[in-house]
Amino acid sequence: MRNPKERLEIGPVAFLVAGLMFMEFLDFSILPTAAPTIARSFHVLSAQVGICATAYMVAIVILIPISAWLADKYGVRIVLFSSISLFSAASLLCSLSTNLIELTTMRILQGIGAASMVPVGRLILMRSVDKNEVIRVISYSVWPALAAPAVAPVLGGFLISHASWHWIFLVNIPIGLVALLVGAKIVPAIPGGKVESLDWPGFYGCAVSLGTLVFAAANLGAPHINLLSTLALTLTGVGVGIPTILHLRKVANPLIDVSVLKIQTFHLNSTSGLLFRIAQNTAPFVLPLLFQDKFGWSAEKAGETLFFYMLGNLGFKVFTTPLMKKFSFKPLILISTLFSIPLTISLGLLRSSIPFLWIAILLTVTGGVRSIGMTLYNTITFADTDLEIMSHANTLANMVQQLSTAIAVATAVIAINIGRALAGSTHQFSFAFGFAVCALLVSLRYVIALPRTAGESLRK
Repeated sequence: MRNPKERLEIGPVAFLVAGLMFMEFLDFSILPTAAPTIARSFHVLSAQVGICATAYMVAIVILIPISAWLADKYGVRIVLFSSISLFSAASLLCSLSTNLIELTTMRILQGIGAASMVPVGRLILMRSVDKNEVIRVISYSVWPALAAPAVAPVLGGFLISHASWHWIFLVNIPIGLVALLVGAKIVPAIPGGKVESLDWPGFYGCAVSLGTLVFAAANLGAPHINLLSTLALTLTGVGVGIPTILHLRKVANPLIDVSVLKIQTFHLNSTSGLLFRIAQNTAPFVLPLLFQDKFGWSAEKAGETLFFYMLGNLGFKVFTTPLMKKFSFKPLILISTLFSIPLTISLGLLRSSIPFLWIAILLTVTGGVRSIGMTLYNTITFADTDLEIMSHANTLANMVQQLSTAIAVATAVIAINIGRALAGSTHQFSFAFGFAVCALLVSLRYVIALPRTAGESLRK
């Protein structure tokens, strides 16, 4: 057991990690709002600016696997503070970019910083708490993933309207400086040490496989899909990924110990949890398009309406910890998924003729159920994970979280394109929410197979 002083520090550290997560998620989510303005500034097409978001995501996904190795070798403080510093410096350089090539390069630097910033922060938490503290820690650190996608359109629209696109990057600098100052006082000194040499074949395999799959997902999410390049990227990702997984399973000191997937509660996060996140990340992407393209609302009104979705995400957080302490995880996950299905269907049936009050209520409740479900999945992930393999489990969990966002956007665009081809522009957005419902239904498979006592170690 840890002494009282160490326990008291867990809350502030958890909030620090939450702030870093919010900064990372916001930086990814806010760029699409500014894409048209940036495109005009650089004299390019809006679709071309999408490479900046893709490059950022690829850098994160490729480098996440070595974040745990770096922390084990050099110590968590130096890796965490170096990541924050690089991310903040790259944000400044992004704001100073004068063309698309410069901005894309600086976004890659941002992604390199973000790749270790959040995973190492979460690793500090997971290594510093007992099982019975995991619920409290996760409840602190999960809100950024819930709030950032809803905050981004509002903040992005405000900054572009009242300042310039440069400020979507400049806002990261004061946050980064505060994180460094606060972190220097509260982040525990978990030193590095002698570690095994890096599994370079595993790293190269993961980098190529994950990188090409993210590029393929980005291609699928583009307004005009290049089927040939997308197919080539997908085949490359799968073709390299399969032997890489086989390598990771047989090598003595793998880059990522995939044996953690044998733990049922952790496996749930990579299957049902992935599908649940894909379904829930559809709404923050599709709703702004629905409000503007179908309802004819202004970007400002669309952003203000999304406030109610964010309100539900954050407002319902007060219920999650008491619910997890009072009831078992399995029925709670089942209920949140079953509630999400009719709510998601309702989003697909929205019309501009519906009174605004009812739209606001629907968004608030939908955001609230999303909040509870994602918190449940994030918490149960580490229920049965031992400290010895925590770094590998944390790495895989972060990869799943990043990939779910990319996949959600890609599948939503595909569904919208299919809807437009089959039912016309009037009903195209309903297809995206219909796909989300299918993902929710499939996610129930592994939840139903979960033992009723799953996650009980966290509730003792």
